[in-house]
Amino acid sequence: MANFPDIYFLPEWGKYFEKKEVEGELRIVELENEWGHVFYQFIVRPIPLISGPTLYYDTITPFGFSGPIILKCEKGRNEELAVLFNQKFQEYCEAHHIVTEYVRFNPWLKNLNDFKGFYSLRNNGITQYIDLTVNDYFAEEFSPKSRTQVRKARKSGVEIELDFTGAHTKEFCRLYELMAIKNNVENEYYLFTEEFIRDSFKLLEGKQFILFAKYQGNYISASLILHHGDYVHYHLTANDPEYFHLAANSLIIDEACRWGVEHGKKQLHLGGTSGDEQLFRFKKKFTKTAPLDLLMGKKIRNEEVYNMLVDFKKSNGGIQNMDYFPLYRG
Repeated sequence: MANFPDIYFLPEWGKYFEKKEVEGELRIVELENEWGHVFYQFIVRPIPLISGPTLYYDTITPFGFSGPIILKCEKGRNEELAVLFNQKFQEYCEAHHIVTEYVRFNPWLKNLNDFKGFYSLRNNGITQYIDLTVNDYFAEEFSPKSRTQVRKARKSGVEIELDFTGAHTKEFCRLYELMAIKNNVENEYYLFTEEFIRDSFKLLEGKQFILFAKYQGNYISASLILHHGDYVHYHLTANDPEYFHLAANSLIIDEACRWGVEHGKKQLHLGGTSGDEQLFRFKKKFTKTAPLDLLMGKKIRNEEVYNMLVDFKKSNGGIQNMDYFPLYRG
């Protein structure tokens, strides 16, 4: 059985998030030979344009950060293994009418390094993480202000509750909805129903929990925490704005770090900020590590069909965003 280094590479993760793509279907392509093992899971989506008798598709990696990864390799054979895999995947794309490929590479495992020669890249900003291998993350990683916030939350009577079964999914979703309204989140891709979150506890059993903050018996803040291998992820966060003054989010991050250290994890990933300067400053207060670049890989696997689809879109409704990839979805 493959030894996957992070939760985003698990097949059950890919299967869970295939439903986030319209008519998406999880596929896996692997290469195993005497040199090593390459694993790649992706979601195939039908292209919503009819320009002839053939139905074409494109691919995208599941929510999160993954992409093709070399799971094992004979020393010095990485480049050769990557070339062989790219050839195999090109053949797969040709056989299955796949036109383009979009990859959200994993910035902390740096799997891009083995495959960057095959893709054009786009920088989608940065992501931040807390180093849990230091002697004392609270003293060495947290800023004085963040430490003060954690102490303030505790002194104010904010309490922590861990939910490993999803028993209080309804409360999490209530808080998440409040957060979405406050931040004007309208993109369906970043909205999650109670059923969706509840199902995740079945498919990802033993790999996640909800970390709640409570005040006077009320749930006021929460984070869905993921964990696998050496990594913990501050995945989805939800808050009641009325209680921001209690700094419950800071306490949740501290408790997530504490849990990670107790379970031998090496990093707690705080995620990106999508250009939100306030969110960047908040997360930055908890870490002194350098941020990681979020690099996306773009590749046209069938140039002729790609151009045909772009021309078809231009003459049938037009392209709204000329910077979008693939352009026929712009």
